[in-house]
Amino acid sequence: MTKYLLFISIIFSFSKKVVSQTTYLDSIHASKIYYYKNLNNDSLFYYAKRLSESNNICKKLEGANSVAYSYYRLRNFEKSEKTAIQVIKLVDSLSTKENTACLLEKKIVSLNRLFWIRKNQENYNDAYRYLTLMQSTNEKISKISGRHLRYKLTIKSAKAIVNRALKMELAAKNILLSAYNDSKQEVYKTLNDNPLFLEQKANIINSLGNIYMDLSIKNNNPIFIDSASFYYDKAFEVTKLFNPPHEDSEIIYNFRKTEVLIARKDFSKAINLVNNYKNISNGSPYLDREYFQKAICFHNLQESDSAIYYSNKLIKNYKNCETSKLITIYDILSKEYNNINKLDSAYKYSKLTLDQYNLAKKTKDETFNLFYNNNFQQAQELNKTIEKREAKKHRNLIVSFTILLLTFFIITFYLIRKEKEKKKELILIMSKNKPVETEKKEYNIDEALEAKILDEFTHITKNLDFLKSNFSINYIADKLDTNTTYISFVFNKHHEESFKQYCTRLKINYVVEKLKTDKNFRKYSIQAIAEEIGYTNASAFTRAFKKHIGITPSIFLKNIEN
Repeated sequence: MTKYLLFISIIFSFSKKVVSQTTYLDSIHASKIYYYKNLNNDSLFYYAKRLSESNNICKKLEGANSVAYSYYRLRNFEKSEKTAIQVIKLVDSLSTKENTACLLEKKIVSLNRLFWIRKNQENYNDAYRYLTLMQSTNEKISKISGRHLRYKLTIKSAKAIVNRALKMELAAKNILLSAYNDSKQEVYKTLNDNPLFLEQKANIINSLGNIYMDLSIKNNNPIFIDSASFYYDKAFEVTKLFNPPHEDSEIIYNFRKTEVLIARKDFSKAINLVNNYKNISNGSPYLDREYFQKAICFHNLQESDSAIYYSNKLIKNYKNCETSKLITIYDILSKEYNNINKLDSAYKYSKLTLDQYNLAKKTKDETFNLFYNNNFQQAQELNKTIEKREAKKHRNLIVSFTILLLTFFIITFYLIRKEKEKKKELILIMSKNKPVETEKKEYNIDEALEAKILDEFTHITKNLDFLKSNFSINYIADKLDTNTTYISFVFNKHHEESFKQYCTRLKINYVVEKLKTDKNFRKYSIQAIAEEIGYTNASAFTRAFKKHIGITPSIFLKNIEN
């Protein structure tokens, strides 16, 4: 018996040592992963694989997520996606038994990896689906935990990315400013020493720089370029606080500073900066950026041979190039080949530009619908919650209102009876008097001036003045050196609609006819079509178009194409 107990004791002691040693190795592997995450991808992959073989489920999933990240850095999106999906399936199979914060965190990390894979593939429809799953999963984690707070910022940043992809730059900017302000609140102060939080903060600030770059292009305003440069500098300062340092911080910063130079049309300086990439890359893949940015610079410097050379280098070496980059490169090639009279090649790349444009437009339209429907659904759910919460309050309000209404009727009835005789006398007095007619005000306008105004109405429809963004009744008055009252009087005398309705009708009729007859015009974005007829934003144009035609411009375009 004593020997048996001694044997059990030895086995127990040995098992305890094995578990302790395993825990120790897991800790070592995890620390190595953290250290090599942004320094050396080979070392990262090695320790990530070791940790993914752990017996501890949380450590195992942490290792698998690090493997997915390693593949992602190599742009091997297929293997990265496969690994992330395996993590999610494993978590879902365990969550019914063991719904811990650790498992939920690993699922969010995998969903975030899938979001970035789809974002880089410019498949924003799927990217947004993963984002909504991230949000619902994060709601299951304690609201006061550091993880929950960090993931809230991650989700906000991702939403801004989707908005930016949909050309909703102002919405994206507001989301990012909100995230940046959140990061400075008291509840986040405990995370100030957290390297993951610092990385998030740098990403948010860099994203603000990207948005201001977009706004500078959209509005042709150099002030936005300065703002973009400011935020890029600010983000780079945050990356200097990383410990260990991020291997790619300096090269990424230079990518963005080159984009600023390109936006400022300082193409020669931009090329000099690109030529220095090889000295600061630290092994980071940068050639796709080099080829793309050099193609743009040489195209704008009218150096056709170099522009064509780097464009072809990008297409040849990067089969999975983003759609937006392909559109730019195909457009450059079509223009350059046209300039050197190689019309077959020019036509080929012109067609490829349109094909990629239509593909991107279709994807973004689908994403916009998903984005809208999701927000609409959330709004509906919020409405239902409010209705339930406020139901009792509403009932009390109705009862109170009914009592007040009855009181009002009683007082009113009393006052009516008291004043009855006085009212009868007043009615008799009024019945003896003739009603006074309100005459419509007439203006004594010279016939020649009236004819001149009518001629101008005809003239503006022929020379398309009504398409100008500054066109109004004041425009006509200034042109004829008269006042708007006369213009308005003559217009109302000869038309059965308001001047504004008249102008809107001319604009919509013009755009409908042009969409029917001009195939190139159909390729414009809704914003571009709106600006073509004097609208400053697509929303106002869409409302006016639907009111007059009965359907939105997007549906009208699809009907024409079909």
